[in-house]
Amino acid sequence: MDSEAEETLTIIAERAQLAEGIEGVRSILLTMYRFPSLKNKKVAQKTGIAIPTISAVRGELVKSGIIEKRNFLGEIGREWVKTKLNLTFDYDPLPETFNNIIKELPEEFTYLNNLKSLLKNRPTPEYALDQSHADFSTIIKKTLYLLKKGDIEGRRIIFLGDDDAISLAVGLTNLSNEILVLDIDNRVLDFISQSAEELSLKNFNVLSHDLKEPCPNIIINNYDVVVMDPPYTNEGLRLFLKRAGQVLKSYIKINDKIHPVIGKKCLLSFGNKPPEEMQKLQTSILDHSFIINEMIPDFNHYEGASIIGKFSHLYYLQSIINSNIEPTINYTTRPIYTSEVRSITEYPFRPVGFHFVGEMHFSNQELLLENDNIQKIFIDSLTFADLTILDVYHHNYHPYGYSAIAILKTSHAAIHTWPEHGYISIDIFICEGYSKGLKVIKFLKNKLNPEKFEFSYVERGKQTTMKYKPVEVE
Repeated sequence: MDSEAEETLTIIAERAQLAEGIEGVRSILLTMYRFPSLKNKKVAQKTGIAIPTISAVRGELVKSGIIEKRNFLGEIGREWVKTKLNLTFDYDPLPETFNNIIKELPEEFTYLNNLKSLLKNRPTPEYALDQSHADFSTIIKKTLYLLKKGDIEGRRIIFLGDDDAISLAVGLTNLSNEILVLDIDNRVLDFISQSAEELSLKNFNVLSHDLKEPCPNIIINNYDVVVMDPPYTNEGLRLFLKRAGQVLKSYIKINDKIHPVIGKKCLLSFGNKPPEEMQKLQTSILDHSFIINEMIPDFNHYEGASIIGKFSHLYYLQSIINSNIEPTINYTTRPIYTSEVRSITEYPFRPVGFHFVGEMHFSNQELLLENDNIQKIFIDSLTFADLTILDVYHHNYHPYGYSAIAILKTSHAAIHTWPEHGYISIDIFICEGYSKGLKVIKFLKNKLNPEKFEFSYVERGKQTTMKYKPVEVE
């Protein structure tokens, strides 16, 4: 999908009040392209979008000149979808009976069998990195699963680790706009890079990077689909989910205005765990602003991987907004691989909350005399961060000065002014994720516009230390 199409579909989603956003519009167009005779009810079944909303989206598509009539694309629509969304299959590429069990490849995709001999040259798995090769059937199944979901055609795809070499199968379809393989193991990258060259794969690149380190700016907010098979620990899963959320497109700028983007996909493979560990897995997924659209048990089979019984489940995740990701964990030194985690008897899972303190300084002291305006900005900052306010207490001092304390559903926030010193103090305790506290601070800073400011935070709760760290709000 090119940038012009992204902008167009974003505006259409907003006008139609489509909660699923740009990806929801794309899924409607994809379904109309593959199943041109379907009515709204069937489109709703395939996309999961309500019938009235589909009707509204189709109406906006007509207004935008993308489709000719509400109930079919027409020649104009088909050409727009082909050129702008880079869709290829104007029919279902796999039968409805496709149930993730491959006995024989459909004739149309038999060329994927060419990979079988090539995969025998994959580097020996490095068990210290929780590597284990997926068998050939799994590689083909995963590729066809992405294809059926519409997550290869015209997509920008990033693989966070790929010792399985699934990226080669996806690249061999020649349907994606871009493929990037990121891995810590240079042996894997050398094999994939040489194989991609041998197969003449287009728009295919590799990048050596340790996900414990921050992602390079060039890959942030850039991809439509993430494919990953992380370490078999919850710590490793959380790290990979965090990086997935960073590299997937989460916003688009149109005429200098930021528009949020949701619905980008993450294909996660993870081994079976006891119930308590599975709860942590699902909590980690939700913590990192993903929801589970589908879970297929026993999807992935491995040549080895006895630690997870030689199989794992497939999770089809979708990105959402209002991230609660905690950016405070030092992954550079934190263990994520099974052998590392096993040597630790206990590791704190997550803090109870985040305590923010801040100071703002002003040369224009008159601004600090406007108590009503300061109270409004204070309340608006909490509302902006989607915090639930239970009660507000405030006091006007004489001759000047103002204090307000908001009792929140799970925490509190306070603001105090000293006009005579051109000074405002901020105190916020957030139990709903670091990002909400950061939203409050950014809102206050932007609305009050201090000449000087400084904000810090500390994790609060079991096994945390009272050591404040600076908050970057620029």
